[in-house]
Amino acid sequence: MGLTLHKDVFKDITAYTERVKQEMSASGAALVIMKDNNIVHEWYSGTHHFEKGAKNIDYTSQFNVYSIRVTYVGLAIAIAVYEGHLNLEDKISNYLHELDKEILGETTIRHLLTRCTGLNIKSDKVQRVFDLGTNIEGKKPELLAKILHKATGKTVNEILTDRVFKPLNWTNTEWVTEGKNNLVCDIQSPNSYPTLRIGSNIGDERNLYVSARELALWGNLHLNKGSWDGRQILSEEIFNLVTSVQSPSTLPNQLPKFGFLWWIKDSEVSFKFNELGSELPEGSYQILGASGCSCTVIPKLNAVAVRMYNSLYTYENEGFDYIKDIQNFGDLAFSSLKKL
Repeated sequence: MGLTLHKDVFKDITAYTERVKQEMSASGAALVIMKDNNIVHEWYSGTHHFEKGAKNIDYTSQFNVYSIRVTYVGLAIAIAVYEGHLNLEDKISNYLHELDKEILGETTIRHLLTRCTGLNIKSDKVQRVFDLGTNIEGKKPELLAKILHKATGKTVNEILTDRVFKPLNWTNTEWVTEGKNNLVCDIQSPNSYPTLRIGSNIGDERNLYVSARELALWGNLHLNKGSWDGRQILSEEIFNLVTSVQSPSTLPNQLPKFGFLWWIKDSEVSFKFNELGSELPEGSYQILGASGCSCTVIPKLNAVAVRMYNSLYTYENEGFDYIKDIQNFGDLAFSSLKKL
């Protein structure tokens, strides 16, 4: 089942994680909590899918983390900014020549990273749907990956493999190009067949599979601002960029604030627009994926909380409130960790 050094302290969040697994019709779940650079709680439940012979979830199980992948794109962009290949105020029209330059206008990399371009882009067609920097929209990591490649000649995957994955010997983090037995299947609905999302290894698609442990280590690398076991893997300045608010001043105060695609806890943001729990302290940051996976970093407690699921049923199931759920999880993580 996993590490249980503080079983009583984390019993509520563990029970909650198991209950939500049932509510969202996930076949598997995982929970890893770190404090002061150590795993203080680790728990696994269920199987890779519902069919006969399915492998049990364990520390090697890799879940498709969906939107969590955008923070990996964000770190690759931050490395390029730090090394002078890109600037946050660069106009995206300088890189995306196939799109109408006049409609792109003053849109910058900063607007892309903080989800407020106001643009709707399909294939090579672009239209403006709201004024630049005035509202929040969906993520566009594929555009950032394209800009990154034009500026550096390298893909997201190439940069992160060279600068993060290999130096830290992470073997359960990858954009998956073919099936293997430690991949956790997606559950589309309680009665559907299990599926795997296979794609390219460029780093711009929804096929990033990560183990619960390595996602916790990803959060911990950010928490420690690039320091790892006494070594500075990447410059502290890179992580200062990534995990601080980068949203433009034109954005209304009540709307969510972002770093390099991480949601950042900000006291002015309205709770109804925020995925971070009300109990989480200012400066906490978080990312949530469609499968229910999430990574919450709480600098005030020097802690990281990761949970994994494999259900894509939550967006179709009207009885499941995924915003309330992730807020509850963050609050439970904070209240549990405070007991240590």
